[in-house]
Amino acid sequence: MTQHRHAMLPDQTHDEAAREAYCGSLRKMFTEVLWPGSREIYEDLARPAFERRTGHAPATVREVREALEPSFFYRTANLLGRCAQELLWDTVGESIDRQLPELNARAASVTNPIGSARLNPDLAAPRYMDMVDIHVMPGNFHTARSDDDVYAAALYDRGVHHFAYGGMGPENEFIGRAMSGWLKENYPDFAPKRILDMGAGPGFSTLPWKRLYPDAEVHGIDVSAPMVRYAHARAEDMGVAVHFSQQDAAHTDFPDGHFDLVTSCLLTHENPVPQIRKMFAESHRLLSPGGMMFIDGAHPPAADHEDEFFTTWFNYNANEPFAVGLRKLDLEEAFATAGFPADAYFTSGAREAVYLKGMAGKAKRKAASAGYRGTIKA
Repeated sequence: MTQHRHAMLPDQTHDEAAREAYCGSLRKMFTEVLWPGSREIYEDLARPAFERRTGHAPATVREVREALEPSFFYRTANLLGRCAQELLWDTVGESIDRQLPELNARAASVTNPIGSARLNPDLAAPRYMDMVDIHVMPGNFHTARSDDDVYAAALYDRGVHHFAYGGMGPENEFIGRAMSGWLKENYPDFAPKRILDMGAGPGFSTLPWKRLYPDAEVHGIDVSAPMVRYAHARAEDMGVAVHFSQQDAAHTDFPDGHFDLVTSCLLTHENPVPQIRKMFAESHRLLSPGGMMFIDGAHPPAADHEDEFFTTWFNYNANEPFAVGLRKLDLEEAFATAGFPADAYFTSGAREAVYLKGMAGKAKRKAASAGYRGTIKA
């Protein structure tokens, strides 16, 4: 799927486009062929060999890994998966380095804005963000190279398109569109006047809310200054009025009860559990009576130690360390602890297809029960 052109999207030469497409294809091969193949190797060869050697089946995640380690196929798949991840960002990054001054200038030269951007130079990145490059993306989401930098956001915009080999949509908007569409269909009388998107990034999940609820005042917050600059310029070029600001989702400067809907997409799995709980408590503070909190549901808990091993490759091999904690968090309990009524919890019972790429049919059926999750303030 071709990525939608907008003023902030980096240009590509023919060779850059070809190399980036190759990186996406390599990731797709790993996701859809090599890693599922490792599971077949485990079930057909590695597990029986381990049982013959030890007299018992692998009983822990560590023993599943030990059973697979002798397999050349597994070791090669693991290596290629990591290499594909690193190569993706390096390749996309080269084209952005070539034109970064121009991209920075475009973001700084928005005229006659219909939305806004508010930065906070005193806001330091939380330690959990500064300690790991999520997705192996150099500098993570927040690192700024200069006072007007947009590098991290440009890298993520082009990079995630190839990361999902186009499966996120032409504007990387499919999950945001699916979430907002599900809420509109299932709660047709819900008409939020103010909407907050936490962890908005480049605005992938933010703009669909404004498009679906055009009369609402929509805000997007992110701890990253490059993301806020880029998201604002991107939204302005697309003609969508959104107010972006640089804030920590656990501690915002909005008044109590200011929003009717607080949402987030692809955010919770990038945060440690204590931070997730703080975000939920802050959401409760920000919501008006009857307001909703609505998030993407991430992966369901693993069925057993084997399922955990084969569904956490990214956690341990591509710098997604916090997603393991989210999988073990009881979201219904976490919402209730944040102050939401125990009987106000709801789930969609369906998942956006981009999550399921590369999974075998059995895994898809398991994942389909995870759903988007939400709760309503009394």
